[in-house]
Amino acid sequence: MELKNILTFLRAAELRSFTKVAQELGYTQSTITIQIKQLEKELGVLLFDRIGRTISLTPMGEEFVHYAKEIMRIALNAKTIGTKKPETFRGALRIGILESLFIWRFSDLIPRFHSTFPLVSIEAKLATGSELYHMLKQNDVDIIYVLDKKISQKDCVKTCVNSEKIVFITSPDNPLAAQKDIYLSEIVKYPLILAERIAIYRRELDEAAARQEIEFTPLLEVGSLEVILKLLKRKMGISFLPEYVVKESVLNGELILLDVRDCDISLCSQVVYHKNKWVTPQMSFLMELVRER
Repeated sequence: MELKNILTFLRAAELRSFTKVAQELGYTQSTITIQIKQLEKELGVLLFDRIGRTISLTPMGEEFVHYAKEIMRIALNAKTIGTKKPETFRGALRIGILESLFIWRFSDLIPRFHSTFPLVSIEAKLATGSELYHMLKQNDVDIIYVLDKKISQKDCVKTCVNSEKIVFITSPDNPLAAQKDIYLSEIVKYPLILAERIAIYRRELDEAAARQEIEFTPLLEVGSLEVILKLLKRKMGISFLPEYVVKESVLNGELILLDVRDCDISLCSQVVYHKNKWVTPQMSFLMELVRER
């Protein structure tokens, strides 16, 4: 059902003359007749009684006027969606995100997002990287923010890719804090407080140690990075975390980075969306905020 045919019908219903409609819309009268007949065929009813040179709406035509007006109203609104002002957008933006990125990267962006899109709510779902990719492919989220290797995922578009160094961190009072050229074999002699094995940077550490045939048993494995930071500040040991997690604590002098020479690991923080996903203005603005951040 073409919109031009519906528009022609509405003008004919008002002017009661195919000739006048043709003059107004710039068509030939035969084109107007064809459009009305095509619409009648699609609906399966006669819309106009044609008696001589006069036309009048049938009862079904009278009823269709209401539907036609509503169709044109919706079509007009749809055409203006790209020019809507951000403050008028409604709905929800569903983002899947790692807890560490949410706390130390994304949370600072929320006020700016809501100042631009005040009527759009953010639904944040915290999960592991593999879970986030699964949610994205199931359309349970619109966009994900992950820490991963820079690899290609089928059906996914990656953007806002930023290199993230993973670092060894400890209290300034740790004996290794004042040393240079530290090696992984020395690190593992001290108490280690590490993230769980599902964290990609923990898996990278395990693989690096395995390549050097180094075995270690952490003092504690825990999913909460905030707990790890609290224990490190209490001089409980050494950890291996994304630099963005510990940056503020290092600047405040509460923790210190260790200079480990033989374990140089970096990953990428990246925003990802499905290739078949329509990138909404809300999504575009969020990606721009992350890119600036």
